[in-house]
Amino acid sequence: MALSITLRMALAITPAIALGLTFAAKEPAYASRSLTEQLHTPQQEDIRSQRDVADQFLLLGQEQLAAGNHAAAITALDAAVNAYHYLGDFVGMGEAYEQLVKVHSSLGQYDAAESLVRQQLAIARSNYSFSDQILALNNLGTLSLQSGDLDTAWEAFSEGLTIAQDVQSQAGIGLSLSNLGLVAAAQGHFNDARKYYEVAANYRARARDYVGQANTDNNLGDVYWQMGHTREAIGAYRLALSRARNIDQPYIQLRAIDGLIAIYRQRHEPSELTRYLNERIALTLSTGDDWQRLMTLKTLGTIYQDNGEFAAARDAFRRALSLAQAMEHKTMQAELSNLILALPAEPDS
Repeated sequence: MALSITLRMALAITPAIALGLTFAAKEPAYASRSLTEQLHTPQQEDIRSQRDVADQFLLLGQEQLAAGNHAAAITALDAAVNAYHYLGDFVGMGEAYEQLVKVHSSLGQYDAAESLVRQQLAIARSNYSFSDQILALNNLGTLSLQSGDLDTAWEAFSEGLTIAQDVQSQAGIGLSLSNLGLVAAAQGHFNDARKYYEVAANYRARARDYVGQANTDNNLGDVYWQMGHTREAIGAYRLALSRARNIDQPYIQLRAIDGLIAIYRQRHEPSELTRYLNERIALTLSTGDDWQRLMTLKTLGTIYQDNGEFAAARDAFRRALSLAQAMEHKTMQAELSNLILALPAEPDS
């Protein structure tokens, strides 16, 4: 569907939806019908028109999120939630909530994201939608994990696993097991994490969850690397990279590449390091994502520093710092400032 609605238009339409008003032109046939007929017969053109607007809000929010316009994304997605709620479309509401959770999580606003996930979970339970419950519980666990609440994360992932097993959802089992592996890894129980990931990978393969498989392969790469199993880590990252290429998932590719860069940097293998660094640069340019530009510059600066090329390292770190300042990312600003200060002083000109 071509997106033909601007944010200004979207904002103007929101009150009409909230009040249940119609904004499609009435056909003459409607005007000639009795009030009783109109009350008891849904006006399908109006419903379709309102659904189109709800879908456009959702698409607009997704586009604004992809462009990094978080405030505009939140405005559009909030409007989508209201529109779908008016229509009684709980599937649409769930999709809009999912996108809102992504926005707030990317901004580090975990309380707001958690509130949305709990609303999403309540809707899924009221509709007896087990697949949505599994997803919402795993979202809740992920947010808890990101905020360091490992106990709540474990409980949410475990409940998601139980429901997935009850309804025999292989995709849900794979997702929940993979996330339980993340908790085990965060607790330092790397061998337990490995076991969770390996079983999760089998379920995700059965479910043909190719994105999930690639994510779990990356998780396996991380835990193998932590355990000192370098060859297995390289294999897992390369498998994740290959799968992600096949399904055109650049961010999963970037994560696998970062794992390989870390390994080859430590092993002092410049040819492999250069190969994957060039891949990261190319992918960064293709995404147009400022955060990935920042991370690529930071990685370049670190490698220049390893090679004693301090002027080039300083330049890369400074360019990354400018991006962090533009994004108002305080933690990254502090980290990059410290990296610059740790470099040898610039020679007098």
